[in-house]
Amino acid sequence: MLSAATQSLSRTARRCKTCVRSALPALPRSAALRARSLCTSSAWPSFLAPPTATDAIDILYAESEDILLNLATEEYLFEHVDIRNPLLLLWRNRPCIIIGKHQNPWKECRVQLLEQDGVTLARRPTGGGCVYRDLGDSGFSFINPHASVEDQRDYKTMNNGVLLEALARFGLGAEMSGRNDLTVDGRKVSGSAYKLRLGSAGGAGRRSLHHGTMLLDVDLAALGRYLTVNKLKMQSKGVASVAARVLNLRERVPSISHDAFCDAAAAAFEAKWESRSASRRTLSVSELDRIPQLMQIYERYSEWEWRFGKSPSFSHSLEHKFGWALVDVQLEVTNGVVARGRVYSDCLVPSLIDALNDELAAGAGSLTYDSRGVADLCSRARARLEGEASMQVARDCYLPELQEWLTAAL
Repeated sequence: MLSAATQSLSRTARRCKTCVRSALPALPRSAALRARSLCTSSAWPSFLAPPTATDAIDILYAESEDILLNLATEEYLFEHVDIRNPLLLLWRNRPCIIIGKHQNPWKECRVQLLEQDGVTLARRPTGGGCVYRDLGDSGFSFINPHASVEDQRDYKTMNNGVLLEALARFGLGAEMSGRNDLTVDGRKVSGSAYKLRLGSAGGAGRRSLHHGTMLLDVDLAALGRYLTVNKLKMQSKGVASVAARVLNLRERVPSISHDAFCDAAAAAFEAKWESRSASRRTLSVSELDRIPQLMQIYERYSEWEWRFGKSPSFSHSLEHKFGWALVDVQLEVTNGVVARGRVYSDCLVPSLIDALNDELAAGAGSLTYDSRGVADLCSRARARLEGEASMQVARDCYLPELQEWLTAAL
């Protein structure tokens, strides 16, 4: 498997990494990708068993540790490939936060800290809560083709059986809990979700996706570091995430690793479908890069507009007592952009507050709700105060303090 550094350098060579509106960069389409995307290939993926082999199973080990590419790969396989055989995709990610389709990233996590620590924020196209993932957990995606509309087999329970058997190979007595969880000694070790694609009226293309994670050695401290929210004044239409009692399996089995779990899951999957021949493949990044349709999906996941701009509208009230004044900032945010804002203060330099309010009004709809937007606002306000000696303290002292506070407070 390529190291994170090697993958990063390789990706840099293949794609432009210009920032798109946010300090958390998206990956814009390069000219080469734009040209390739004009002719989406319908060729059968080389990493799957041949479409004529209807008595096989596919087991794929993802080389990528990029959450955006892994989400795109899963969507491509489920939505755009006529899967003929049961498939198990095994993967993991470098540190990342994944939010649900209708969640508000600024309510769910500390966006500026993610930027500072190099943690990727991703948005999935399905519902649910906000989760933290890193190299200490293993992702699994089961895709099961349904033979027809009448195929009513309970694939979710079947797949959970595979996972339980995989854990049993480590001497762990896990059990199903509720609709979506697996537990060990009453503590959650796995969460999952299920989706059904109906296909045509006759049942062609009907298949299900069952995906989730297995906690091996996740940095549990990161849950508090990135997901702890102290914004008591924020009102949002987003869905708040609920913390759960969890267990790292390494507490029970010190030797467990991603590779060991994947091998156990693959063996249990083969045993479940023992009458079929098994095809095991490592899914390389270079293979995925040659699939234009998958690259289009990847770039959609990477865009700022998808990750941040899809956030529900919300308001944020921020207040801070500086040595020079009490400042109250009221913001209304739509699609990740400040739609309206107003600054209230008892500051003895009213021109500073006037400059901020004038720029909030002038920049409505263009100032992003992030560190870059704060920097733009303060830079514009500073320009309004240039050339006046009486404004030097406000310009060179007060404004930098306000920018530092506001950036940290978002």
